[in-house]
Amino acid sequence: MPIIRNVKIQNIKNIISRSKVFSINDFRLEFPNSGNILVSIKYRVSSQFLFNIEENQEGNGIYNLNLLMSNKKMVLQTIQKPGKNKNEEIYTHVNIDECINEISSWLANLDEDLKNEIDFEIEDISDIEDFEKKLNEKITSDTEKFSEPEKRELLDKLNEIQERIEKLEQDANSKKNIEIIEQSKSELQTYPKKSWWLKFYNRTRDAKNILQLGNELQNNIMTLLENIKSWN
Repeated sequence: MPIIRNVKIQNIKNIISRSKVFSINDFRLEFPNSGNILVSIKYRVSSQFLFNIEENQEGNGIYNLNLLMSNKKMVLQTIQKPGKNKNEEIYTHVNIDECINEISSWLANLDEDLKNEIDFEIEDISDIEDFEKKLNEKITSDTEKFSEPEKRELLDKLNEIQERIEKLEQDANSKKNIEIIEQSKSELQTYPKKSWWLKFYNRTRDAKNILQLGNELQNNIMTLLENIKSWN
């Protein structure tokens, strides 16, 4: 059983799900049942980006296994990579809710960093392992951006999909699909290839039950990746 209550876990998931930039599937969430780490949120594409809620010894931010034998106070802290100004920052909070509320700021910081050249390390991904394998086979550089020919080729394919959506009867569901396409087109200009493909995959994965077209796009996204020719 996790250390923190289920209601707090749900609050964390809700904050990430409300993000307009990220999908909850972009992250690996862990809620340990023992130790000083209460919550760990890791960006799937790179182990260097994470958000932890920890219970640490006051003063040094290091968990002391012998704390029960001492009189030193324990405090709640968030370990944020990236932080507001540094690649790693540690903040002390008065309660767990204050820690959870920091997640939104961390997501904004992460989005900013991804729009610059960052070195990435690909880790194992549980439910999207097949896509990750294909991604690593097709793209060997972690920081490589799209070339102009690649952007044009992807934009053509995304515009084609968007045109098909726009021909359908417009409702909240079709507007969501168009929003996904528009966000993905915009990020072609700034995101590294691997991060762009991960976000595009997870956005369509989240939306695949919205419309039949969403299902079609999700089912064929591996083919879309495979058919992009201008990688080098």
